Amino acid sequence: MTEVLIVSAGAPGRPSVFADTVTRLHADGVRVTVAAGCAAEKITVADGVAEVFALPAVATLPRGDRSEYKEAVRGRKLWLRARNDPRVRRRAATADVIVALDPGAVHTVWHLARRHRTADAVVGLAPALAALADRATAPTRHTPGLLRRGAHPAVAVDAMNERMQRLTRKVVRRTTRLVLSDPRGRRAWQAALLTVPGISDAKRRRLGRRGAKVLDSLNLHTEASAARLAIAQRMRDPATRAEWLSTAVTDELAAGRIPAFLSEAAAAELVRADRALAANDVPGAAESVARVIPLLFHRAVHFDSLTSPMTQDPAGFLAPLHRSVAGRRIAEPRGRRTPAAEPPTDRPHRLLFLTRGNDNFLGEIRERYRNQPGFDVRHVDLAADPTRAPLTQQTSSLIEHLLAGHSAYGDAVREWFAPQVEWADTVFVEWCLAHAAMLTTVDPGPTRIIVRLHSYEAFTVFPHLLDLSRVDDLVFVSEPLRDFVMDVVPRLREPGAPRTPVVSNAIPLDRYRRPKHPDARFSVGLIGSTAIAKDPRWAFEVLRELRRRDDRYRLMLIGKDIDGTPTPQTAAYHRAYAEELADLEAQGAARRLGHTRDVAGALAQVGVILSSSVREGFPLALAEGAASGAVPVVRNWPFFAGRPVNPRSIFPADWVVDTPAQAADRIIAHTATEEVWRKTGEAAAEHALINWDWSVTQAEYDRLFQQPGAAPAPKA
Repeated sequence: MTEVLIVSAGAPGRPSVFADTVTRLHADGVRVTVAAGCAAEKITVADGVAEVFALPAVATLPRGDRSEYKEAVRGRKLWLRARNDPRVRRRAATADVIVALDPGAVHTVWHLARRHRTADAVVGLAPALAALADRATAPTRHTPGLLRRGAHPAVAVDAMNERMQRLTRKVVRRTTRLVLSDPRGRRAWQAALLTVPGISDAKRRRLGRRGAKVLDSLNLHTEASAARLAIAQRMRDPATRAEWLSTAVTDELAAGRIPAFLSEAAAAELVRADRALAANDVPGAAESVARVIPLLFHRAVHFDSLTSPMTQDPAGFLAPLHRSVAGRRIAEPRGRRTPAAEPPTDRPHRLLFLTRGNDNFLGEIRERYRNQPGFDVRHVDLAADPTRAPLTQQTSSLIEHLLAGHSAYGDAVREWFAPQVEWADTVFVEWCLAHAAMLTTVDPGPTRIIVRLHSYEAFTVFPHLLDLSRVDDLVFVSEPLRDFVMDVVPRLREPGAPRTPVVSNAIPLDRYRRPKHPDARFSVGLIGSTAIAKDPRWAFEVLRELRRRDDRYRLMLIGKDIDGTPTPQTAAYHRAYAEELADLEAQGAARRLGHTRDVAGALAQVGVILSSSVREGFPLALAEGAASGAVPVVRNWPFFAGRPVNPRSIFPADWVVDTPAQAADRIIAHTATEEVWRKTGEAAAEHALINWDWSVTQAEYDRLFQQPGAAPAPKA
């Protein structure tokens, strides 16, 4: 029987062609085996026409191969998996043709062909069919001669070299660990690596990475980080320095730590971007700027951690971006043909709401103006256009367009956006993300552009990609958020910047006014703790402090649990969170209500509403809880606590606390008796309804849409 072994690094590029070809081979009596580097389910063929299996997972490889796998190139990675699979060896030994289905499989097929020289080795399905046809017409030509039996002699030589290299690496690792375990050895290692002349950048990089990893394994993380930065400063080639620092950042993040040299890594990469621009290499510059995004705006740094270097020193942290030639070119104002026009008086005001999937905070606003005769309302959700929605995910193309000033990508964006902008008198963009930056690549002419920024966006690259000369109002949901973003995006303080009104979220709070049972007095509620920024472990500290004084207090968690999968940082937080919560649940001190559509009903069981977050834009859950008559307790959000404008700028000062002990003091004082508890809750509900209920804040949106020259009136 004729046999074909197909090796694939991933799913077939043209699944239907692949499936048809395999079916045809099966019909011709060929036994087909497919060894896949991806999940076997991604190789779609009819039942019974081929044997399909996935190559072994990396975790199952021998220790030496696992170690090599981490730094191997893509093709080598696949071979390390394939050579440890007995099914591959067995099928290759009897195969007539061995096929590399894609470029990632070529290295593996080359190795197999050297070990089984009687088979034809080809790349692609068409050459495979040709090889089978040739073997069918001249079978004797493929009978192996004496010299072609068995593996090529070079295979044995390669195996010996590989064993020697592994032995050498093992000795070097053990020796390096022995040297770096001693403070004197560390000083000597650093002196040799940093001061001895004549060491090439490549060698310094190789030795430095090995040594830094050993320091990490010895829990000498501060020394490892300092060594990485010092090595970078000794590198002469800017490209090598940038690559080294980027790799060092990746190593630190993968180990669950936040690198201290993020700004330095971004600055090194932006030097490359500026050099590319000087050479008129705009695509190269765009690639470099795109590589800066995971350095300055990595989710582990700002979203999966309880601190952020951006909040500690916004100007210093983002200085490399703001000072670079590339960063300044991206931020250049392109201007507009005409200023925004006044709202029309002779016809309905055409109001366009522009979103990309998330319109969670838009419902009340959109419905209000849909039901007003003076407005003609449209809502365009960019995510609903399957053909063009991928444009919103092409940040590198957007950056290249901003650097060049023109591009095919920009033409596609203009073709998509321009008809909507031309129709509208006012465009309200919900969330200051990619779609907002895309919109500002289009000259809006007399159309007024309003962009609303919540909190998440402040820690992304997208506010830096906005053409602010084409935005009339950048709306914030709270004063602390606006104060912070003005430092993050210093262009907002320059002449010609858009207005920056603060307009609260639209929250119909009256629906939360329901009677509370007396037992709710000792129930502390925490709503929506799905993100680390909500820091539910701080709430656990408050609960433990409460129960040390009175064990009637308990915590109710309303909403989904934290997802502990995205990064090592979230995984570490989730482990500690799960352990603490399990202990509290075992004591009967905490209860998970889970996701519910009836938040108002859940709040009827809550006597105290807690905001434990490290950062917020405007905490809807707290406003809802206060409106329900629960006693509000707001942590002084650490991201903003040291700033002149902080949570005390939004809430009554006595609502805000700095420590778990202060939170417990406030809770106990205001739940001491049922009378005190209900009186405090009524006062909180009155404050929430007067300041944040939709019946009040809708007037701010009326002013925003109808009076483009004036910001909404400040709250009393």
